Amino acid sequence: MVLNILSTIVLIIGIYAIVCTLSNIIYYKWISNIKIKKEEDSPLISVVIPARNEEESLPRLLDSLINQSYKKIEILVIDDQSTDKTSSIIKEFEKKDKRIRGFKTDDRIMLSKHGKMNALLQLIPHAKGEYLLATDADTAHKNNSIAFALSLMKKRRLDIISGFPTELCERYWGSVNMSAMIFANTMVPHTISYIFQIPHLAFAIGQFIMMKKSSYEETGGYKSVENTYVDDMGIVQSFAKKKKRFAFVNMSDRVTCYMYRDRRSAFKGIERSISGLFPAKLSVMLLIAFAIILLLTIAWAPLLIIFSTSNQITLNLLIGWILFSISWFMGCRNINYRRLVSLSCPFSITMMCWMIIHSYYKKMTGKKFIWKDREV
Repeated sequence: MVLNILSTIVLIIGIYAIVCTLSNIIYYKWISNIKIKKEEDSPLISVVIPARNEEESLPRLLDSLINQSYKKIEILVIDDQSTDKTSSIIKEFEKKDKRIRGFKTDDRIMLSKHGKMNALLQLIPHAKGEYLLATDADTAHKNNSIAFALSLMKKRRLDIISGFPTELCERYWGSVNMSAMIFANTMVPHTISYIFQIPHLAFAIGQFIMMKKSSYEETGGYKSVENTYVDDMGIVQSFAKKKKRFAFVNMSDRVTCYMYRDRRSAFKGIERSISGLFPAKLSVMLLIAFAIILLLTIAWAPLLIIFSTSNQITLNLLIGWILFSISWFMGCRNINYRRLVSLSCPFSITMMCWMIIHSYYKKMTGKKFIWKDREV
């Protein structure tokens, strides 16, 4: 009886995933089909970058921003109490390009208990642009990324956009952990979210968020979401709730991110993001348990066929698993994951289940999440 119900759910999810993934891919192509406008009479864009111990990544990012085809930008970098050479790198680049201005967080001022948001809240008041581009120090941008994003926002009349970059990790298991984010490609209907502007479906990734500054100020900005674990999701949903137009797009051909270097750092980072999905309440434990059982059933459905005594159960499991695996592969390849990683759906889902369990345990026991050597 239980296996019969699970097999039916697996089939339904498989069908949903393939439809959702295909519609998202079509939507990404449609929304990105724009002509990049020339710079004449274009607004100033403020690129805001929080940087904490980013001596390895920051030069790559700043070089990529200096070489943007869209020149009317200012680049604001805030050193968030770094203990490496981040501060000296900022000073070097200030001399190289007058559009770059460096700042340092005041450790006596805590505008948010979360380090990144605190840094952004201290930095953004210095921005002079009509648009803000919040990007992470471990990203690198193709020379047309800003021009494309601005043209997209103007063409589609948007207040905020975010999008998947290409996520790079040298280690296979690190990439497997990172690919848990592909659920945003296979299960979140961005097409429907965009058409109907549904706040609860608004999605963002903090590695690339561009927004109108006026809309940012009207919604309260990062200050309005200072208590959330996941600042990127918080900011886009705050925009959506205030009837500001949003879109999630594919930026993987224009932005690259070197966020995680190995399995351990990827696990910690994705776990921290997942933690924001579940409140620390015993009442949600059954929901989490069911979600994990369902996810593992989807991941390892072929193994359950061994225990099946029904042709219908076998067929449901097999078709559901094949459809879901195909959708996962397409979702991964759509944002430039390697083929081997894209074929590792069972391992990615298994690791995600462990992240859910571990993050829920930490929240229930009051243990803190550590990121960049600091509690968050």
